[in-house]
Amino acid sequence: MKFKKVSIIVPVYNAEKSIKKCIESILAQTYKKIELILVDDGSPDRSGDICDMYKKEPCVKVIHTQNKGVSHARNIGLNYATGDYITFCDSDDFYEMHFVEKMIQSAVKRNSDITICGYYLEEKNQFTSSVVSKARKVDKNELIEHCSIDNEFGGFCWNKLYKAEIIGENKFPEDMDIMEDTYFLFAIIPKAQCIYYLAEPLYYYCDNENSSVRDISNLYSSNNTVKYIDAWEKILTDFKINVISRNYIYVSMVKFAINFRRREKQDKCEGNKKLINNLDRIIFNHKRDFYACSKITGYEKIKWTIKYLFPKIRKFRN
Repeated sequence: MKFKKVSIIVPVYNAEKSIKKCIESILAQTYKKIELILVDDGSPDRSGDICDMYKKEPCVKVIHTQNKGVSHARNIGLNYATGDYITFCDSDDFYEMHFVEKMIQSAVKRNSDITICGYYLEEKNQFTSSVVSKARKVDKNELIEHCSIDNEFGGFCWNKLYKAEIIGENKFPEDMDIMEDTYFLFAIIPKAQCIYYLAEPLYYYCDNENSSVRDISNLYSSNNTVKYIDAWEKILTDFKINVISRNYIYVSMVKFAINFRRREKQDKCEGNKKLINNLDRIIFNHKRDFYACSKITGYEKIKWTIKYLFPKIRKFRN
């Protein structure tokens, strides 16, 4: 195999507790033709100083920038990337030591434009594998559906290796701070001629109590819920998506809306009435997509019919 150069972009912000482990996992990769680009997004803690400690490594570039968010930091990294392939790692996370080697071997062997691996998800100090299916070539629409409705492939950028040429001039949207990586994926998926899934967990996604997005209680806050719905609506507006894939997106919106409403009731707070009415409207308008979706279990459908959908259907009919 001709050795291809892989650029690894790591946006860094307030990660002084985790960034060293992240960097060390990348430098310890068995595949050595890598370029590590650390973009310090104006961290007020010691993250930037820790990054500077690795400047002596020939493969490491460190860029310091004003705090403008993760999308801006990733875009800066893309501007500096010189690899044949590009991947990303979050500063909270770390790689299995064969991550790059196995991803690039698969990409070169199959000439794939996007190569996806499984990952380990940390919950309550335990790691669980995301892998539930077999290695295979993935259709574009299947990837869109997985980005929308489940997390095996995920709508994230970090468990994927991309040919640099299919990224081209595409950037992460800097006006989004939720699902910006999903938007990025939707922009480049149409250009991919071959997408391959390695059914092996090679990435460690770590729990971070200080992250507003990784904290599940914050994820379903009113503010983040509005951003989540707005993000999907922006994706539906900006990209050509077939009917089946659009239905999966609607199902994802319904699931998120239901989870928000459930948590709102548990917390016994009225919340934002305008938001709640909008979420109820989404649930009502797309309940058929929810019931028709094969990725929603029968148990889930029955549970939410009894607990939520029946009362709301009666409300809208009255």
